[in-house]
Amino acid sequence: MVAIGVPGAGDDGGSAAGRVLTLLHRRGPLTRAVVTAELGLAASAVGTALGDLAALDLVRIGEPRRGGSGAPTGRGRPSPVVEVNPDGPVAVAAQVSGDRITVGLVGLDRRVGHVRKHVLDGSDTDPASLIPVLADAVSDAALRTECRCVGVCVAMPGFIRESDGLVRSALHLGWDEVPLARHLGGMASMGVPVTVGRAATLAGLAEFRYGAGRGAASVLALSSERVGVGGGFVDAGVPLTGGGHALEAGHIIVEPGGLPCPCGAHGCLEMYADSRALLRAAGRRRHRGHDDTVTGVFDDAAAGDRAAQEAIRLTAGHLVTGLTSLVNTLAPERVVLMGFLADLYRAAEDFVRDGLVTSSVVARAGRTEIVTGDLRHATLVGAAERAFAPLLRHPRTVLHADPGLGR
Repeated sequence: MVAIGVPGAGDDGGSAAGRVLTLLHRRGPLTRAVVTAELGLAASAVGTALGDLAALDLVRIGEPRRGGSGAPTGRGRPSPVVEVNPDGPVAVAAQVSGDRITVGLVGLDRRVGHVRKHVLDGSDTDPASLIPVLADAVSDAALRTECRCVGVCVAMPGFIRESDGLVRSALHLGWDEVPLARHLGGMASMGVPVTVGRAATLAGLAEFRYGAGRGAASVLALSSERVGVGGGFVDAGVPLTGGGHALEAGHIIVEPGGLPCPCGAHGCLEMYADSRALLRAAGRRRHRGHDDTVTGVFDDAAAGDRAAQEAIRLTAGHLVTGLTSLVNTLAPERVVLMGFLADLYRAAEDFVRDGLVTSSVVARAGRTEIVTGDLRHATLVGAAERAFAPLLRHPRTVLHADPGLGR
């Protein structure tokens, strides 16, 4: 993986066709001249690759662009514009959090569609109950498109062994040592690869490549889907994985001897900086599967409610404490906050930014930026990146192995 989205420098660039397809997937429509220049391939090799990709319905070759980027100066024919086929293959991307399942279809153009959510009531989160529901949701998503499905990726919270899709631990679901990819692949019966990834890492990678982290050398991404806090770190395009256990940001200690956490420790960040913590500080109850109660705290604070404002300040203060440790350790160029943490930051922007600068020598020296995420479905986009990976490396091999794959 590389920071600027051009395959071949520091990763498995795969075939020439794969490098061309990856470039168009990550960068969007380009002229053929720009593709050739970016990849450093011979014009004939690019022409052959584009011909093969077009025959596989993976790219579209449009009319030449006269003037502007990629058009030659002086003599010569204008360069045609090429792009991924928006009606080409799709991936099924799913996200499992503590209280819901979200499933959508993602195309090679990174558009997310047919998003469906299934709210969990708390009694159906054990593997025997949840996996069949997830399998049905994945299968239903694949049936909602006439496009070829090339893979499934499920983004999970917790500790994930990505090599075989084993969920080592998902605390908020009560899972331990669950071979999710194997079970799901057998139940969904779609005939396509099923992979499992760590949700926070996938969301961070998506924001790094396509969202608020774009252009930064390194990004620390923190996310909160109502319950818990996840972290991902991407440096020079490569996500920190640590075997699926890296950067459990929600479990750094911000209040020694504080509230007990499901992980077994006391005083973890996620016990003090997620939506539960805000509602607790505001003296309000959380209703499972509904976000309006949390939104109400932010709305009341904006309207001048002193208790709501103090609850936000208390919760944001714990976020600053956690960010200080993380920034001092990782020295990211940019911090991207997503989900509930983005809402919290918008409600207390000056307090968080000034607090981090005051408490972190690294943030002061490196002038660390704090921004909120740009992508509406960052985790689904990141999951699709994982599902598309084999196709992007070797498109002819993947599709020729089964021309009817996923139909």
